[in-house]
Amino acid sequence: MVPADEGHAPGPVGRIVDPVDRCRFGSSFDQPDPECRAFQPLQFVAATSYGKPLSTHVTCAYLQVGDLARNQFYPRCSLGSDAERVRWIAQIGSGTIERMRDLNTEFDALFAGALMRMVDAKARVLENPPPGTPEARDALAAMVRSFLADFESFVTRHAGRIERVGLSPADVTALAAAMLEEWQGSPRLDLPGFDEQWLRLPVE
Repeated sequence: MVPADEGHAPGPVGRIVDPVDRCRFGSSFDQPDPECRAFQPLQFVAATSYGKPLSTHVTCAYLQVGDLARNQFYPRCSLGSDAERVRWIAQIGSGTIERMRDLNTEFDALFAGALMRMVDAKARVLENPPPGTPEARDALAAMVRSFLADFESFVTRHAGRIERVGLSPADVTALAAAMLEEWQGSPRLDLPGFDEQWLRLPVE
């Protein structure tokens, strides 16, 4: 026997076993009542290898790409194993998780179109060698400014609800602005999501 890789259950020599933090709920993400109690909806933009956006899909904010072996990947839950996820849910509380989910659902309903338009604008920037044409960059910057103004209004309207899930409305707005500013100048097409520090929420 050899030592098991971190995050993987032990198995025979030469055999890669299923990781303990594998997400098993992906098929239910687009259902009204997903199987995973920790699920938080997040829009994912599928694109061609040339950066042309194809469509949007519902994924989970906690879903990441895990490395199983060289050129082998798996859907990884950033909350950890089943036991760790259940423990986190108990610490956060089902009410907080449901409030987060409701806010995310309302956000997607209002901004799905705007997010896709920003991705389209970013694709036009990426069509040309970095940093893209001035016209394409200006169009993207204007679209981001418009989105952030609307996003700030959304946060202000729901400030009380955001505070009840343990987040500062001002910090949420500032984080969104910083992330989108970095995204505009990056080579990535997909929009950034909140990182684990924000998604997991502080637990007292």
